[in-house]
Amino acid sequence: MTLNVDLARDPLPFVKVDAIGYGAKDTGEMGGGAAAAILAAAGPELIPAARQKLAATTRRVGVAVVTDAFKLRSSGIKWVCHIVSIVTKTPQGDWCPYPDKLYDGVKSGLEQVVEAGAASIAISALATGEGRVKPEDAARYMLTAIRDFQESRANRKLKIVLALPSYDDYRAFESLYSRL
Repeated sequence: MTLNVDLARDPLPFVKVDAIGYGAKDTGEMGGGAAAAILAAAGPELIPAARQKLAATTRRVGVAVVTDAFKLRSSGIKWVCHIVSIVTKTPQGDWCPYPDKLYDGVKSGLEQVVEAGAASIAISALATGEGRVKPEDAARYMLTAIRDFQESRANRKLKIVLALPSYDDYRAFESLYSRL
């Protein structure tokens, strides 16, 4: 099966899709990078919604929850997929101690947005900033999860866009994508 993913340099809130996904912190905080852009566009209601959904989970790296997109609805984005990628308040600081679990988060997040009714999603590179995951590793785990999701859902199409404004992220994903 050929991997069917579009790579874009646009920030998440500017991609024309039904849902957006980003690397969330285990606490539901939304500080920098993609999270900050989403929060600014969706509005402050997003944080308590994410925290409420995350409270019903283990909050471990690889957990995904879907919330309403609040003010982003006016641009066509209906859902936000919060994929736990950063563990906070560890002796090493805030980071991603289990990058291999990004696979689980992407696969779970894709399944949840399909169940919510989305026909398209844009996802940022997970944990490549504050999480300290090498872009090449994030690309490997994320693209493998997308491939496996697409193979398991051959009868139900979901348009997937990877929103990669960072040059290093884009280059890593593009390099691996061309080999899959």
